[in-house]
Amino acid sequence: MEEYLELFIDKEKPIFLDKYNNCESLKRIKSVSQFCGSDYTKLYNPRFFFTRFYHSLIVANMTWHFTHNKEETIMAMLHDCGTPCFAHCIDYVFGDYLNQESSEKNIIDLIKKDDRLIGYLKEDNIDLVNLEDLSKYPILENKSPKLCTDRLDGVLHTCYIWLHTHSLNEIKEVYDNIIVLNNENGKQELGFKNQDICERFIQMVKIYTKELQSNKNKYMMKYISEIIKLAVKKYIITLEDLYIKKESDIVNILNDNFSSWKIFNNTSNLINTNKKPNNFYISFATKKRIVIPLIQTGNGPKRIIDVSPYAKKIYEELENYHDKKYAYVKSIKRI
Repeated sequence: MEEYLELFIDKEKPIFLDKYNNCESLKRIKSVSQFCGSDYTKLYNPRFFFTRFYHSLIVANMTWHFTHNKEETIMAMLHDCGTPCFAHCIDYVFGDYLNQESSEKNIIDLIKKDDRLIGYLKEDNIDLVNLEDLSKYPILENKSPKLCTDRLDGVLHTCYIWLHTHSLNEIKEVYDNIIVLNNENGKQELGFKNQDICERFIQMVKIYTKELQSNKNKYMMKYISEIIKLAVKKYIITLEDLYIKKESDIVNILNDNFSSWKIFNNTSNLINTNKKPNNFYISFATKKRIVIPLIQTGNGPKRIIDVSPYAKKIYEELENYHDKKYAYVKSIKRI
């Protein structure tokens, strides 16, 4: 973890962040998996338990690196405070497969209960209302397919921590090539200095996008969402617990009450098929996460698809990518 984190920390560190780290709002997400619960099944094998807190810390340091703006950096540190246990799996609880925006609570509503954090924001002359619209901080938050620090770490940690497809050196080479550019709307946005490095990043985007469209990822998230729904229905937990309890506490509750959870823990083989199975299965479309970065050219910033036939071909492939219609685990008949 430390080696990955160090890639993004400048010599001039944003030490003003340190006091925020032990606020209740951030302590809570130290237990929330960044990978939406894939740590709890052998379908995946992350290098280490990477949390929403560490993601937030990295995004904050990235934001500082590109902006040296104290307010935007603090907003980056707080941007995921509304994330529940198992993160986007809880969007599935609400049937939100395509947007994946239903589960995150209003950050302000949660932070209002954190007196220490409110005090620190006052010390730093930051108005709490600024958290209502993070789009005013375009280096931190930008609409897809634009590149921002939140989305950048999503791609990089997928390739290094989650799927093991790239090395730290490859991650650093990409990161060091990124600069702030003005996009086609005259707004600031992250982009690349060199086309060849940008094309390497596009290879990472391909891996990231395909995995999040894969049946393996959909099955993992759907299984967790269904077991959470059943636990709520049986009054074993409440939905509010997902925003209060540690994720490890919820995991222990699921382990104690559902025999299929133990099978899920040890599952390493998913069966993909075009024939409808009798087991608990998945078959649905989900959010397509795409990043199309800018590249600096002699004629100003351009989208990589407008200057690179290689990148255009990859994006066409991603646009047409579909896994098989159904997927299931042979040993899980039902939840």
